[in-house]
Amino acid sequence: MPHLRKEFLWRVLGMMGRKKEFEYKEETELKRILNVMDLTFLGISSMIGMGVYIMVGDLATKVGPACVISFLIAGFACALSGVCYAEFAARIPCSGSAYAYSYITIGEFVAFILGWNLALECTIGTACLARAMSGYVDTTFLNGAVENFLKNAVPMNIPAMASYADFFSFFLMMVFAALVCAGAKESTMLNNLFVAVNMTTISIIIVLGVIHADFANWSLPATPAGGNGGFAPFGISKVMEGAATCFYAYTGFDTVAVTGNEAKNPKKSIPIALVSSILCAAIVYGTLSLTFTLMWPYYDPELATGHPYPYVFAQLGLNWAKYLVGVGATCAVFGCMLSSTFGMSRIVYAIADDGLIFEGLSKINACTRTPIRATVVSGIFTGAVAVIFNTDQLVDMTSLGTLMAYTMVAICILILRYEDPEMETIEEYSTRNFGSGTLNKVLNTPVTSPVPNEMTSSIVKASALLAVILALMIGSMIAFFSDLLTSEPAVMIVAALLAILFVAVVVVIGRQPQSKANLSFKVHPVPILPIICIFFNVYLMLKLNHKTWIRFGIWLVIGLVIYFTYGIWHSKQQLAPREKKTEEKKKEEV
Repeated sequence: MPHLRKEFLWRVLGMMGRKKEFEYKEETELKRILNVMDLTFLGISSMIGMGVYIMVGDLATKVGPACVISFLIAGFACALSGVCYAEFAARIPCSGSAYAYSYITIGEFVAFILGWNLALECTIGTACLARAMSGYVDTTFLNGAVENFLKNAVPMNIPAMASYADFFSFFLMMVFAALVCAGAKESTMLNNLFVAVNMTTISIIIVLGVIHADFANWSLPATPAGGNGGFAPFGISKVMEGAATCFYAYTGFDTVAVTGNEAKNPKKSIPIALVSSILCAAIVYGTLSLTFTLMWPYYDPELATGHPYPYVFAQLGLNWAKYLVGVGATCAVFGCMLSSTFGMSRIVYAIADDGLIFEGLSKINACTRTPIRATVVSGIFTGAVAVIFNTDQLVDMTSLGTLMAYTMVAICILILRYEDPEMETIEEYSTRNFGSGTLNKVLNTPVTSPVPNEMTSSIVKASALLAVILALMIGSMIAFFSDLLTSEPAVMIVAALLAILFVAVVVVIGRQPQSKANLSFKVHPVPILPIICIFFNVYLMLKLNHKTWIRFGIWLVIGLVIYFTYGIWHSKQQLAPREKKTEEKKKEEV
């Protein structure tokens, strides 16, 4: 009996570590119909939503004119993750984004955890948009009639939940789910229209900002609101805190990466769209913050009330411009909602198509060539979250899911860059180079192979794991013990030793031979860029509050139950060996 238990345990562990085999197919169940412009606009709408009309004002009051620097730093940090996604899209153009990349590179269990978390991220992120959109449409076009009615009809006095059941947000969620079900080309054409109107509005706002710019607003003296005056009145620390806040404004570009089975020539179009959309977002946020802080003094508390542009334009005598802002914000939130719903449905479809969650969700409609079941089911669940939850308390979980995905993609880039599909085993390499097959001799001989082999790949994998652990330790010291770093010698010495070890690990990775695979897009420099990306993302995850981690833990437990009771036994990778044996038997019979 103990022997059977041990055998069963090893079997389960083996199943958890199995990897997905990827084979690029020109023809897929989904329709390859999206061009570079469709993909780029999909990324732009995900990043430049209604928040662009709100965040600039709120950040200006906290950081001052230096919020321009905050946006640029955040854009650079986001670009690090973006180029990692771009290389993966060039290598493995498939649906599922970071989930699929992890499944192919690391293994099934890690991929499921990431995919399950991405599903939650998409659900909460889209629910927040639905709730915000409900309030915006109600306030702008219906004078708050819907909110007043629902507050009286379906009040809710439950802690951590909304004050009333917002069924209007559920209705809006279903409308956008229906639009996504209609077809990839149809929904992206509508998204392109929303993006075009939004970008036109932003361009006009920037022009108005240039016309009414006053450089005196960048050199104001100390104000009653606090600060030392000048361009960075609250100091460099506030600029960096602002950059952390701004980072989340750029999240959403990974929606482009889920279109691997619907993009034309995805190995080229997806990397181009990823880089272009992130660059566009960085230019928009940087230019808007620049012109906004030149237009009006940063210390005005009215800028943080949620309607900074209408307020400033009214003060400048441009009352007509507030209607322009209303049109732009409406199109921005519509486009963001559409792209979020699109991305969410593709993540659910990808996980279901691998058999890790209920396979019925992977069915493709023959007419529209879209995953209607995945779209409708995820839409209903998201709508329910929007109805009953106070999404403000859950929004940090979207950040956690996004940062985990970014970190995992950077780790996968490190692993793949130092692997070749047909690399030698340790025994083959040692025989060819040293005339001996002993592992001890190989490990004690300098690596001189010009191409990756099993030994060098193993070194990189172990070093990458150690780099993540060290990033956690160093990040924790910076996040939670920053005061001790400058006052306690012992803490300073420990931090210095960890930093030296971290650098040593990076050097070890860098000394290994890289793959010579010819790709349409490659990250440079490696391993420096992925390592910086990992460290920055780990640090931001550590800064999230403990309640976010508790909620994540509960969601993770639910996911583990589903995986171990359903997914691990229905995985298509579980069935693959059986199918191969059947084919081999048929060939032998012939």
